[in-house]
Amino acid sequence: MSDSRDDFIIAIRYALLKKSTKQKFSLFFLIILSIATITLDRSSLSVMSTSRAVLNDLIYQVASITSVPGKSINYLAKVKKNHFSIYEQNKFLQDEVIKLKNNQFNNIFLRTEIDNLKKILTLTDTRSLEGDISIPARIILDQKSPYMQSLLTNKGTKNGILKGMSVFSKNILIGTVVEVNYMTSRILLLTDLNSKIPVIIQNSDVNAILSGGGSKNDFFLEYLPDEFNLEPDQVIFTSGKGGFLAAGIPVAQSYLNKKNEVAIKALADPDQASIIFINNGQLNK
Repeated sequence: MSDSRDDFIIAIRYALLKKSTKQKFSLFFLIILSIATITLDRSSLSVMSTSRAVLNDLIYQVASITSVPGKSINYLAKVKKNHFSIYEQNKFLQDEVIKLKNNQFNNIFLRTEIDNLKKILTLTDTRSLEGDISIPARIILDQKSPYMQSLLTNKGTKNGILKGMSVFSKNILIGTVVEVNYMTSRILLLTDLNSKIPVIIQNSDVNAILSGGGSKNDFFLEYLPDEFNLEPDQVIFTSGKGGFLAAGIPVAQSYLNKKNEVAIKALADPDQASIIFINNGQLNK
């Protein structure tokens, strides 16, 4: 027993002699602390149980606190991913709504045409704008007054723009090109007092002229039959008469105004248009 204790002391002294002064003290202190900790841990003192519980709680709390940044980063990454996912879904749904609305207008016009064909028992040669090429343009100036409703675009003859072309916003007709320069062109809006286009009314064979009244909620129908009564929520399409515009382009819709009277409003809001599409919607090319 004495020999083993001497061997242990010799080993400690040898380890201490191989280190510097600071390292000797640290190693010696750690050895003493380890022996004391093991001895106290094996004892059944209540102080040690309490100390052990306190240390465990401290370690667990520190571990919990240090895990917060990682959890926060994962949470923010998940929120960001969900945000962009919802944004993409919302954009997709908006595009789908626009497509469905355009299809609805097409279906209404086709139904109106079928009813008219049944009445006259003949076929008409109509043409859509599907084969036409649309030229995108940007609004650079909004020229509006009580007597003039027009827009100035950044496309002109060098881009293939011609006088008389049709102008669309979200597939809804908003005006026609009335002046063309090399780099710019001017659009006369349907809301202008000088704007007059031949139209046909949903679910009827009535043809009329749609005239601008100076605002998007103030249109007039001219040359209506005396016995015809316009009802709310009827869509108004271009008739294609005169070879100026293709038939079946949705333009306006009837509604009940604040005076409980049937009025006519544009389907597109020119004030909200920043990017437009210019299309050769003429029948006779």
